[in-house]
Amino acid sequence: MSAWDNEYPSSSEYAHYYAGYVSHVPKGNIIETLNTQMHEMYTFINAIPGDKAFHAYAKGKWTVKQVIGHIIETERVFSYRGLAFSRRDPNPLPSMEQDDYVKYSNYNSRTIHNLANEYLAVRISTIHLFQNITKEMISLKGTASNAEFTVRSIPFIIAGHELHHKEIIRQKYL
Repeated sequence: MSAWDNEYPSSSEYAHYYAGYVSHVPKGNIIETLNTQMHEMYTFINAIPGDKAFHAYAKGKWTVKQVIGHIIETERVFSYRGLAFSRRDPNPLPSMEQDDYVKYSNYNSRTIHNLANEYLAVRISTIHLFQNITKEMISLKGTASNAEFTVRSIPFIIAGHELHHKEIIRQKYL
């Protein structure tokens, strides 16, 4: 356990549009939360029936595979932001255009099991990154998408983003 991982971020530590994600993350140790989520989500992804993998609940919406891919790549992007901010990178980081990322992906050509394994690899990497962030690094700030974030806020955004999309999959896809 790190000296900071029970510190919940204040709303001033991230862009306001992430408040919905962060507010759904339980208070407590964020590393434990990420670890618990990892096991639950890996099992959840692998249990998605094959006939649901290509399901989109409305015209123009992503398939289940694309939503899973979006969760993976968003975590990867936010982890990089946490790394860059913790290393005092002064350069503003660009936005992530999620629809283009999914549009130019190959998620629908991959198996659910393959996506589950990539999710697992990314989450393990995220946990290693944040469990080794020091107390001194956690309050460092950086800019991404023209908004300021602290390093502390990033794992909470990652966890909340996953919770959000997992619930959408449950409600609208399965």
